[in-house]
Amino acid sequence: MRLLHTADWHLGRIFYARYLTEDQAHVLEHQFFDLLKDQNIDGILLAGDIYDRSVPPVEAVELWDSVITKLAMDYNIPLFGISGNHDGPERLEVGRHMLANSGVHIWGTPEHAMAPFTVQDEFGDIAICPMPFAEPRRIDVALNRNGESSNLSSVANHANKSTKTSKSTKSSKADKKSVKTDIEQLDLFAESNNLAVDEAVDVVEMNSFAEDIHRHDYDSVYQRWSDYLASLVPKKTRKIALSHAFVAGGEVGGSERVLSVGGNEVVNPAVFRNFNYAALGHLHGSQRAGADYIRYSGSLLKYSFDESNQQKSFTIVDVDKKGKVSLEFIPIEAKRDVVVLRGLFADLLNDRTLQQQHKENYMKVELLDTAPIIDGMAKLRQAYPHCMNLELVGRMERNELDPVRQEYKNLNERQLFAQFAEAVWKEPLSQAQSEYINQLWDDINKDE
Repeated sequence: MRLLHTADWHLGRIFYARYLTEDQAHVLEHQFFDLLKDQNIDGILLAGDIYDRSVPPVEAVELWDSVITKLAMDYNIPLFGISGNHDGPERLEVGRHMLANSGVHIWGTPEHAMAPFTVQDEFGDIAICPMPFAEPRRIDVALNRNGESSNLSSVANHANKSTKTSKSTKSSKADKKSVKTDIEQLDLFAESNNLAVDEAVDVVEMNSFAEDIHRHDYDSVYQRWSDYLASLVPKKTRKIALSHAFVAGGEVGGSERVLSVGGNEVVNPAVFRNFNYAALGHLHGSQRAGADYIRYSGSLLKYSFDESNQQKSFTIVDVDKKGKVSLEFIPIEAKRDVVVLRGLFADLLNDRTLQQQHKENYMKVELLDTAPIIDGMAKLRQAYPHCMNLELVGRMERNELDPVRQEYKNLNERQLFAQFAEAVWKEPLSQAQSEYINQLWDDINKDE
């Protein structure tokens, strides 16, 4: 089976007050769909962050609608998508049963992602195991509802039930039978760990508290989720994980949003050890995460100047009869590149070749000039229409090295103005100019 792995489209993204919907549509309409035909793609793995925020703008929703409509009606290629941390999971799932009948399969919430979805190729079944982004507690609740719980939780429940119920004088026969079973399990736990029964109860209760803490930890809860999904798949069936998470070993690009506040958001690559391939989303650079079969496809476009050196791409995944995967990377051809230029102001304004090369690109300019630049951004935009950001790197570096700057707070207004005039005009004030400025300062002080 030949699959296209992509992620982090962020439809509706704003980049320096500019909506990128037109740029996103350009890639999807002029490359994505052509790629599906040219590469004979059998299915699409879309690993989250379809939208840039939970309530996306109308234009972004319309673009998404046009994509899935075209896939279902014109191309007849199934799409397997999950929500990311930017998406509104419940909104993304609207119409999911109807869409599934057309080959568009969306899992937004963990409650609906507790079973693999099976597809077939000429060699047999392949299980797609969806793991959309969610807070650990919500995933834990969904797992418990489906009968999956850790051993510690099970023993802790037995211990708590045993100690509480054994004190009750009003128990039914069924309760007494349950108590007997619970006490037997507690005795086995105590015996296997060489503990007295009272000590075993304390240990189990402490482990129960630790287990509750783990429910706030992405790594442990994703491990349980992964194991649970894999356990539902026959041993020889090929398995693909579709997940949106921060997997250890991945490199942050600069425009990703933090997944959690105050918790551990990192997931160990070992979470995906039971799978033939793990299609990941969240990190915006195309990269492996701990192993070659665990990969981030990267984002659809460059969404930060920190990503200017990244090569965005679509990942093509070929799965053979035994589940071995081979990968191919197709570079994404964006309408406009994201570029960082560094140099002197005069050189950038006078370099016609450079201007022609970057006239359509989104630009950040780092000026090496140490002197002040008047109306720098306005002048740059005449040469580079899509200049977005200007940094005075030269002046900042000079200020860091200039010991005089440390004395500015001790200078009065006249001294500060004299230094400013010298910096602009490249020479100190003449005697006549100084006398004129001093007279102005005297008049200002008198008015005050």
